[in-house]
Amino acid sequence: MSTKINVRSPFYLHLVEPSPPLPDFDCTVAGLAGFAVDNQGIITLPSPAVGVIDSISSDDGDFSNNKFPTESTDTSRTIKIKLLIPTGYANTSDIFFECPVTATQQGTSSSVVLPTVCSGGPSANGSISSKSLSVGGSSIDVALAGFFTNETTYDFSNLNPNLVTVALSGSTLTLSPNVIAGSTTVYAIARDNNFPATCEKTQSIAVSVSDSTTAFSCTEPTNPALQGGSITQQGAITKPSSLGSVGTIRTTSGDPSTNITSYPANTGTAERNVDLFFDITVPSGYSNATAIVECEARLVQKGTSAPEFTCKLAGLTGQSIARNGSIFTGTAFRGTVKTPASSTPFPTVDTDTSRTVNFPVTIPSGYQNAGSDISGGCDVPLIQPATVSICGSNNFYLSTPKTSLLGHCSDVYSANKLVTSTESSLVGLAQSQICEGGVAFDGKGLYYGVFTSSAAAAIGAIGRSYYIIQIDSSGIVIDTAIANCDALGGGSNVLV
Repeated sequence: MSTKINVRSPFYLHLVEPSPPLPDFDCTVAGLAGFAVDNQGIITLPSPAVGVIDSISSDDGDFSNNKFPTESTDTSRTIKIKLLIPTGYANTSDIFFECPVTATQQGTSSSVVLPTVCSGGPSANGSISSKSLSVGGSSIDVALAGFFTNETTYDFSNLNPNLVTVALSGSTLTLSPNVIAGSTTVYAIARDNNFPATCEKTQSIAVSVSDSTTAFSCTEPTNPALQGGSITQQGAITKPSSLGSVGTIRTTSGDPSTNITSYPANTGTAERNVDLFFDITVPSGYSNATAIVECEARLVQKGTSAPEFTCKLAGLTGQSIARNGSIFTGTAFRGTVKTPASSTPFPTVDTDTSRTVNFPVTIPSGYQNAGSDISGGCDVPLIQPATVSICGSNNFYLSTPKTSLLGHCSDVYSANKLVTSTESSLVGLAQSQICEGGVAFDGKGLYYGVFTSSAAAAIGAIGRSYYIIQIDSSGIVIDTAIANCDALGGGSNVLV
């Protein structure tokens, strides 16, 4: 994505790549949008503005196999989205962050979500048997046409793409194993041509992926088996994620007497490393399925001191220097940018000149020394543009204006109104700037005869060609032509 910003002289903008909206990755930064649950309970995952979805869960008691059951009336649904935290955030080392999203599932009998509820549509024909895949093995095709009636189109829902890849070609659904073992449920969806006025029909497909040659360990099939996790300054522990179920936590390997659910608060000012041991129940599909494997993870526990505020976090933007040397303060993403201590305008320059301006920035709350200014301020490299008048210095002379291009043909006119332009010739006047007295000339969109020197009887029915320009209200020449009127003023032609 790119952004175009039009900036008229007389100054240059200082533009920088925006910093992340917040120092920590959180649900506001993630910006999840588009979560929906249809009347069959099929989930449409939201799209994050920042981050990547890893997995989902729900505390709703009727949530099962990544799907909600149908409901006769509108029902509020909430799922928790676990996202991979991108680089560049203060909590990137946590790897994951969880955000809840809520939507209303439309009822099958009555609803305010849509004006009308669906009716009719395809029906199921039997059921689709479970499918077994092997890591490194072949794909399996499912011919959906044999499992529905009265359908015309197909779709699917796969909320575990890390485990299995699903593709649809016509009525053929293809299931392909990835590199990890486990189980999930894929949903085949059938619709007719009147959907959504008619209802869709779903069929569940239980999919298992096995890797019987691999024993799950702290390094297989992923290294490490534990990813993410965090511990607050107060000692609250968020367990790391794993392919298996993460259970008991202890401070000493193999010693049940050190089992914990939280950790002592860090009363020191600096952060510290905390090494903990977690029991993982091996998931299905591995040679040691259901076994308990203990793995170590290092979590970082913050201290009591607030984080340091830096110029990078401030994210200064919009600073500039005008042609006359004046300094524009701009804004900051965080904190408050202030007028430089030395705000005296720079002297004007004949060529574009590099400058470095130091801007004081007041530290916002939540950081060390909040309310004071960043020590040493923030240096911003800027360019002061050369002093070149937009009006130029080349003289031209205008006639009385007319409302049409050939309006001067009824008489003879002098060209005696002095104006200046950035262009040096009549031929080059198109799109140039016209000024009078050092300011833009308000041409009001009218047509003017133009001459390179003050001249009497130079425009109109003079028996020879002459230049005509149309000037807008900001002094810009928006049209040019060469006009020629006969000596009696009875006819004319224009040479464009």
